[in-house]
Amino acid sequence: MNIFQSLFFKSLSRFIFAILILKLFCQPVSGQDYSSNEIPLFTSDDPLELELKFDYKGLMKGKSKEDPQYQSAELIYSNPNGEKETFNIKIKARGITRRTTNFCAFPPLMLNFKKKEVDSTIFMNQDKLKLVAFCKNSDLYEQYNLQEYMAYKIYELLSPYSFKTRLVRMTYIDTNEKQKTIIRYGFIIENEDEMAKRNDAKLITTPLNNQDRCDRNSLDTFTLFQYMIGNTDVWIPNFHNVKLLSVESKMPIPVPYDFDISGVVNTTYALPDENLNITSVRNRVFRGYCRRPGEYESHFPLFNENKESIYAFYRSSELLDEKQVKSTLDYFDQFYKIINDPKLVKKNIYDACQLGHKHLHE
Repeated sequence: MNIFQSLFFKSLSRFIFAILILKLFCQPVSGQDYSSNEIPLFTSDDPLELELKFDYKGLMKGKSKEDPQYQSAELIYSNPNGEKETFNIKIKARGITRRTTNFCAFPPLMLNFKKKEVDSTIFMNQDKLKLVAFCKNSDLYEQYNLQEYMAYKIYELLSPYSFKTRLVRMTYIDTNEKQKTIIRYGFIIENEDEMAKRNDAKLITTPLNNQDRCDRNSLDTFTLFQYMIGNTDVWIPNFHNVKLLSVESKMPIPVPYDFDISGVVNTTYALPDENLNITSVRNRVFRGYCRRPGEYESHFPLFNENKESIYAFYRSSELLDEKQVKSTLDYFDQFYKIINDPKLVKKNIYDACQLGHKHLHE
């Protein structure tokens, strides 16, 4: 074998080796078998491509009823390999404000899976999932959904005691072909039982007569987060937009959800509680309990350390409108200005805590 033949076979061998490596590492993940210990749904932030086929008229009939009933539907998942997986599920309208009022033309949904059917799929171990749907078929309302999703992701950064979420690009298809097909972004929320299980906790169902009976560290993080996003639509004692966890050796831990009435989302239908003496949900009101000077300050590093990540999350979003990003970061700038100025901390937090204390007991 001459030198040219030798070089040729060496090059060929390297080429074949490279092809094998590419095949090994570039296999589509869609066909993978999920292990029994894996919860794949919330391990990625990539939006899911889904189609929902359902009886639109039947769903809307139950929208305003006190106890909407489930109806059959098909959920179709387009996996990263371009293949479609179809699941026979049940759906119903859920929620209160967005379901029972006229603010939304379409309600949030509960997706009810058959656990056996979703084994070894991306929905493995899921039973019931909340879907925040499109509310109104407009770009503005889609931005509201994205803003609320971002609020969930912020709290995930601040506390492990939080709900995981996943963006979805949902195609809504009326099986009776009476309504036009709608494609909008929304998001799904981790099941509360799975959230508790993930945190080695149990859900508390007995109401508290005093929110200060919660774990103080978790409660103060929770309270400052609500202040950051301008949310007053929450009340721990009666479980309004909050779940309580029982964790070994800890007092009850509050886990927030449902942020569409917050200042950071700033929906057109968001109205502040008239008792709070504010004209807009964008006006922050501190509703935490009074603490000794220095106690709330001990939580400020958590927010400051995550500021860069939070801002980067918004700036890197390909879905949020630029005006929404700027408005949101300006709003957060106000919060960070307060917590990093002792005079503003005293005025807006310590001096205001009595007001918050009063309204929490009304």
